[in-house]
Amino acid sequence: MKRKFSKLNVLLLLLIILAAGALLYQSKQKRTHSFVANPIDNGSRETYELNGQVLQYGSNHDGDIDKILLLTAKEKIWLHFPPHTARQVTGAAQLNSTIEAIVEKKPHAPHDPESVYELKYLSTRQSQHQIDLTKLPAPVPRKGIEVELTGYPPYKFGYKKEEQSVLFLSGRTVLFPAHMARELFPLMRKAKMILVKGYMRDTAEGFVTASGRAAVKPGTIQIDSITYKIR
Repeated sequence: MKRKFSKLNVLLLLLIILAAGALLYQSKQKRTHSFVANPIDNGSRETYELNGQVLQYGSNHDGDIDKILLLTAKEKIWLHFPPHTARQVTGAAQLNSTIEAIVEKKPHAPHDPESVYELKYLSTRQSQHQIDLTKLPAPVPRKGIEVELTGYPPYKFGYKKEEQSVLFLSGRTVLFPAHMARELFPLMRKAKMILVKGYMRDTAEGFVTASGRAAVKPGTIQIDSITYKIR
């Protein structure tokens, strides 16, 4: 009877060890699993529901905010959205706030490889914002407001990316095509006076620049006594 009791104890101990091992294996699997938010059945498109904390904003080559970096329970993820929705998105999804979002897996874009998910819908508990980005149509293309900007040294140049470079002038962000920036920026650094004529984008259209300044597309720029056409 004593021997049988001993064998039963050993069997129970083995079962307990196996169960504990299985639980440990499952917890490790959960910790190392790559991001797969709750999938939603949406036909052929991969759609997910997730929540997390907003860490920072990102911008495109024009300097327009068009993505947010979200910290989920598993990892950090960039969520892209149309630039014309930035004013509403950043107003709701403020830095360090927690949001709930519905996103779609987006096609690979060589110019924006870090953004894998497209933001479609977001809500916040703190401010009770609810935004359906699919119902925010893009503004009708237009030139904008005609402006003239004058500046004197020292001149301040901003970030440079493959397709665009910027000059900060008279409280505005002047956007130059990269090939023109390479040609003109060295001349501007030595100039005594700069005059830019162009069109400023209407801030009511929903765009928000990373610099916080209104964006201007230049038509011409006068560097001292010489005028250059921006092409």
